[in-house]
Amino acid sequence: MRLNEIYNSYKDQVEFLSIYIREAHPDDGWRSKKNILDGIRYIEPRTDDERTEVATVCQQMMALQMPMLIDSIDNDAESKYISIPMRLYLADADGNLAYVGGEGPFNFKPDEFEAAIKELTA
Repeated sequence: MRLNEIYNSYKDQVEFLSIYIREAHPDDGWRSKKNILDGIRYIEPRTDDERTEVATVCQQMMALQMPMLIDSIDNDAESKYISIPMRLYLADADGNLAYVGGEGPFNFKPDEFEAAIKELTA
């Protein structure tokens, strides 16, 4: 997975965090054929504990190596960062956004993200 490659290349210079937000394709919402074929079948979590369970499975299935935080059930991080279904951000040492990726999945560009990391850490 490309994000793991980037994480492993820069984890000593950059603090990485993934934030699991609400499920993009729950069974009781907009279902994805790929999720169905892959056996990824979850209803939209209604509590923080339910979301944590789904996030844990997601992290394991994706073999995502970076630390994962979980958005609260009120979707605070998703709302602030307009991140559904996925998005990449890079903040500098002062907390200013140095890179704001496009909304995924079509504008999810890990190579651009890595280029921004290279520039920031040069």
